[in-house]
Amino acid sequence: MLFFEIVNKDIYTTNKVEYLPCHLIHVNYMEFTKNIIQNKNLMKIIISLVAIANITSIYAQQIDISNAQEILLKNNPKLKAIKKQVESLEKKIPQASSLEDPRIKLGLNNLPISNPSFKESDMTSKEIGIIQMIPLFGKLSVREQIAVLYYQKAIETYRFYKSLLLHELRTNFYEIGYLKEYSAILEDTKKYLTLMLEIQKSRSITGIGTLSDVLQVSVELLKIDEELINIHSTIAEKEQMIIYLLGKTNYENVQINTGTIVSSVSIINLSYEDSLKNIASENPELKLLSLQILIDEKEINYKQKEYYPDMEVGLSYMQRDNSSQGMKRDDMFSVMVTFNIPAWFINRNIPAVQEMKLKKGESIALFDDKKNEVFFALNKIAINISKWEQLHKLYSNSIIPHLDTTFNTKLTQYKTVDTEFMKLIDTIRMRLDYQNRLLAVKKEYLIALSFMKFLSGDISVETKGF
Repeated sequence: MLFFEIVNKDIYTTNKVEYLPCHLIHVNYMEFTKNIIQNKNLMKIIISLVAIANITSIYAQQIDISNAQEILLKNNPKLKAIKKQVESLEKKIPQASSLEDPRIKLGLNNLPISNPSFKESDMTSKEIGIIQMIPLFGKLSVREQIAVLYYQKAIETYRFYKSLLLHELRTNFYEIGYLKEYSAILEDTKKYLTLMLEIQKSRSITGIGTLSDVLQVSVELLKIDEELINIHSTIAEKEQMIIYLLGKTNYENVQINTGTIVSSVSIINLSYEDSLKNIASENPELKLLSLQILIDEKEINYKQKEYYPDMEVGLSYMQRDNSSQGMKRDDMFSVMVTFNIPAWFINRNIPAVQEMKLKKGESIALFDDKKNEVFFALNKIAINISKWEQLHKLYSNSIIPHLDTTFNTKLTQYKTVDTEFMKLIDTIRMRLDYQNRLLAVKKEYLIALSFMKFLSGDISVETKGF
């Protein structure tokens, strides 16, 4: 039977596993292996579990930033809903230019009350007619133009959400890539600290080092472990967000692959003028507001046309019976045209026009505000890219190479007890900090470029970050 021998003799068990730090537990691996070989059923179970784990790993869907964007555009539920809205608004265009349904008129005319009969009076008849309301002065055309503008606005809304969700997706990929690459740096740093811990332990035994130095290195290792725990938790959250954006429900069969998407990027300054022109002409929010201004103009035009009357045309056929003496009576046909009179235009039509003019003014103000907001965001990005470019050169060409040289020199000296312990610790901390800063600068640069694509409404799939 597998058993655990606890170094602390106050805690000893062969049936129950106590949760203790790993360095306090020694496992009798020879006994464990022997028991597995002798127990064939247990051996089969272990082999099956290993096989299942391998199969799951093989068939898990590998998703990188390129196919993730394609999946999002195809599967995201919010985009599907907005697309249905676009299609429904397209169906409203012919409805807006259509006439109202005609009305059918059925009647009995001049039927005597005292002696109801269709044969006594020449004025008595049975009537059937049709009545159609016809808007005049181009009202139907304006209504159709408004419906077309609402359809175009829905298309721009669809493009806006596509670019927004793609930006959110790319941002999560860059955050995960940054965290994974930084965690690799932390793991590499742990190797050096572990080496230092072993050296300090040996020195403390021989009396060269002190126990406080051993504890200091242990604390540094624990701080890195704490940071790694937080990083892995954040990565898991962002991976769940990516899977949510992709519209997937099976979280277990998806693996997010970021590779070296962050560290491999080179920071290059962009042409501000070209970006400004592109964003000014293609920004989805600006286009939405400009379309709203056009809609308001058409609404004003439509309200002004309501000053004029509409026409109602009616056609009736009246059938008359022969008289009681047998005299033949001719059937009759009548045409009637009526007009509505906007008699209450002071309280109805004029305020309606003023309301739409105020709404147009509101839309113009919102457009100007959004334009300023977009240009401010672009200016801020341009300033930051210039800063990131300089920092990237400073970190990668000067500070980090110098710290690497300093670290390697002090580590060599430390092994021969020629350098102070804390100086090497400080160098390790500084080196780790600037490696993190370099990665963070590249990550922020990638996110800024992604945001610029969002500002321009670009919904193309990015294959290699940028």
